Amino acid sequence: MIESARRIYGRHGLESVEKFRHERLGMIRAMVFDVDGVLIEPMIFASILESKYDLTRDATAPFFQGPFKRCSLGKADLKQELPQYLAKWGWPHSLEEFIRIWFEADSRINQDMLSFVKEIRGRGVPCYVASTQEEHRASYLELEMGLADQFDECFFSCRVRCEKPDRKFYDLVSSEIGVASNELLFLDDFEHNVVGARKAGWNAELHTFGSDPAEVALQYGVL
Repeated sequence: MIESARRIYGRHGLESVEKFRHERLGMIRAMVFDVDGVLIEPMIFASILESKYDLTRDATAPFFQGPFKRCSLGKADLKQELPQYLAKWGWPHSLEEFIRIWFEADSRINQDMLSFVKEIRGRGVPCYVASTQEEHRASYLELEMGLADQFDECFFSCRVRCEKPDRKFYDLVSSEIGVASNELLFLDDFEHNVVGARKAGWNAELHTFGSDPAEVALQYGVL
């Protein structure tokens, strides 16, 4: 990862960030990662629904912008809310098949990012997940995809009953991790979540899926 960062900056580029890095050296005690758009390639399932089942985003919006929001806050159960919408959409298969296709489609994990997490943890910096998820997918991410074994802990909105960019979410997570807000470094693919984290005192950077996290890690003295 260090060599990768050197390739990103070049010799003069590295020299230009040394002051920034020096000021932050040793400041970061933990890293926090979003899931979709950071660890996992986003929006694959939505494309499958549209291309294979003629279910557009507009057609599914009443569910994903309505009951699904309650599921993501732990106030409703996906398997109880979804069936009535599947009937409206004319879904030709079972509820279980819909969920299986969904979870498997949105499971294209960035192995380079996992390698980065492994390296950072090996350097003594614990790594956490902080993501908006409903309970069934949260469990799938932890158990089927192995995030529970690859991160120190996972924080999901359905369990903490609030979500990014709510200040409560960031305060709760930093409290649970047990470090000061300014000792956390957070990567997320949505600007409003990054802004929310910064307002809560976190160090936070916007991340584009597939980009090299070594650049940010180097800047903050994690590498």
